[in-house]
Amino acid sequence: MEKFGKTRFLALFVCMGCALVLASCNSNQSGNTIDEPEITPEYLTEDYAQQLMTDGAETITGDVSIEKTDDSYMVHIIEKEVVPSSSYDEGYYIADTNINKDVAFGDEARIVCAHENERIVSSADDFIENHPDGSEDLYTVYLMGDSAELILLVDPEDLLTDEE
Repeated sequence: MEKFGKTRFLALFVCMGCALVLASCNSNQSGNTIDEPEITPEYLTEDYAQQLMTDGAETITGDVSIEKTDDSYMVHIIEKEVVPSSSYDEGYYIADTNINKDVAFGDEARIVCAHENERIVSSADDFIENHPDGSEDLYTVYLMGDSAELILLVDPEDLLTDEE
């Protein structure tokens, strides 16, 4: 009788183990990490940017340049503001706020910029090579502390407010 009880316990234990293994087959985890979604400009602009804001990121909009140092990158931001104005054909002008900020480029930071009129995800090295200082592009930089975690190309018209 005791042998029958041990067999029943062993069979129950094996069934529970199989059920746990099969139940985890449909999860979006690989080992102990969650599978990362495909990194596209749309994902970074929408979901990732929103997650950073939820996590407490600050944003600064302006001209951006990146400089490579010994083993890291430094992001230089010249803050700009889009000001509505009917005096301009576009309906706005871009004002310099006279605020400059230098921050580290985060280890997992991402950049969305334009290349041949298409939004792309760029590495810091490609950004340095293909986006010379003094370009007219505006970027929104998502900061966590003193680290840039996301740099997004923005259309000035998307930043207009109804304050005129």
